Amino acid sequence: MKQEIINGGNARYLGELERFKDGIPFGIVNKTKTDVGGTYVAANCSSNYIIVCPFKDLVDSIAADKNNRYEVFKCYGGVREYQFRKYIKNNTTYKIAVTYDSLPKLIGWLSSTEGWKVLVDEYHLILEDMDFRYDAINGLMEEIQKFRHYSFLSATPIDLDFEIDFLKQLPHYKVQWNGVTKITPIRYKVTQLTKGLARFIQIFLDEGISLPDINGNVSKVEELYIFINSVTSIKQIADTLKLNPNDVKICCADRIRNNKLLGEYQIESVSSPNKKINFFTKKCFQGCNLFTNNGLIIVASDAYRTQTLVDISTTMEQIAGRIRINDEYQNIFRNVIVHLFSTNKNVISDEEFEMVMQDKEKEADKLLSGWSKLDKEERQTYIKRMSLDTELVSIINGRMVYNNLKKQSFIYKQALRKTYKDGISIRDSFMQSEKFELTNQNKWKDFNIKLAKAMTVSYEQLLKDYLDSPSESYEQEYPEFPLIKRYLKESEMNTLRWNREKMLKAVEDKKQVDKVFLAIYQPGFISNKDLKSKLKDEFGRLGIKLSPKATLIENCTLYNVEKASRKIDGKTVSGYELGKMIFTFE
Repeated sequence: MKQEIINGGNARYLGELERFKDGIPFGIVNKTKTDVGGTYVAANCSSNYIIVCPFKDLVDSIAADKNNRYEVFKCYGGVREYQFRKYIKNNTTYKIAVTYDSLPKLIGWLSSTEGWKVLVDEYHLILEDMDFRYDAINGLMEEIQKFRHYSFLSATPIDLDFEIDFLKQLPHYKVQWNGVTKITPIRYKVTQLTKGLARFIQIFLDEGISLPDINGNVSKVEELYIFINSVTSIKQIADTLKLNPNDVKICCADRIRNNKLLGEYQIESVSSPNKKINFFTKKCFQGCNLFTNNGLIIVASDAYRTQTLVDISTTMEQIAGRIRINDEYQNIFRNVIVHLFSTNKNVISDEEFEMVMQDKEKEADKLLSGWSKLDKEERQTYIKRMSLDTELVSIINGRMVYNNLKKQSFIYKQALRKTYKDGISIRDSFMQSEKFELTNQNKWKDFNIKLAKAMTVSYEQLLKDYLDSPSESYEQEYPEFPLIKRYLKESEMNTLRWNREKMLKAVEDKKQVDKVFLAIYQPGFISNKDLKSKLKDEFGRLGIKLSPKATLIENCTLYNVEKASRKIDGKTVSGYELGKMIFTFE
């Protein structure tokens, strides 16, 4: 695939370049920098334009730009056709900003697609969001081809390895600019991300945080901009620190669940005034404009919570460009970004992943075959009851179809998980980026000391705290804690040196043994000989590599077990009395 280079030189905006005088070129455009006016080109050139956005907030942002020379019509849920008709009647040059979900509705209102150009903004989200927005994204990919001229724009485009065939066949452009300032990532590996982040904020509030600014002066940080894709974690931090709602700005999806979860903490728009502590979920990672003269960006990625993982080649670069520069605002900390991350070495191998994908392909064939045999009524029932989120098929326009976009999304997510396998993988990803520069972090020594002070708490201590005082807040961040507490004695945890992976392996072993105890259960007396025989059979069936000793039954917590003996054929036979069930599996 050939990529054409467009020389951006010393220009500030895309609109200053000849290739962008009447819109965005047809195909895939890598603008390589954020805040260079990509959507502004589409909204202010002489052509009729439809700008397709992943979020409603981006639609609002484009329409609200006071520098627009044309009125922009906003199209998303709740907007009606009569409003569109009124806009068309009152204008001669048309500019429409629309969400992915509402594009089919808008096209239905158009008398023809002839004469329109389309721009898909932040198109790299097509793969990132596929797992929960596949209907809207598939609709977008189908509808876009009804136009003669369409463009996909991003400062952080999809890696060519993950592009679907439709995108690969389009012309590709890359804008190269002079004098691009690189950003230094301050990387810090942690094990208890949310609690560590809370302690860091507490240090910021109590002691203050200082670090070298872009001019080389040690300056005090006045505002934190924290990007973490978990409303639950944000609430945990706010509750733990008992933060004053007046000091906290939370930008996330304005949904009933989030409002209930946050309670006294209000959901605010990106454009609302900044506060000392500003939280942003993924909804606000893309395309938002933030302005400050003194703000430090912190990105939190938990390897055990896939939704919080930040792709360094796309989303991390996007986040780094969220705080804008203009005549009024010049953030002195625009040269650094703090990345707090945990790692997970238990990512499946490429070979294992390939086997998973092969199984998904086979399952897709079965689903499509079964679908073809159903009548219309049966298909409607099937659609309502069947969850296809993890399958390679989707229901599009009432039909079950093979979804290649979902396949690419699964492959992409596997690559993302591998990035967080260890600190070396994280470092390599930063090194491969054109926007980040790894430098000696000694000049941030004082900052690093405070960071270490906040982040260094052992997993052992957290688990011990939980065992002493079990609470939901621990369980939300560490869902394995209740399992460890239920299956392991504290002496066993100590023997395993409080190692998370070893303890979880021990838990899984005990869960398997529980299956055996359940399988052999029959109230009444059982001899040691018969018990040992049954254990041996079940261990063999389940592949459990334990010696089938009768005494293992004494560890059973599913039903009452007591040592007993019985006279059988005049001989005393040792064994166990199996009593009533204590616990019933769901």
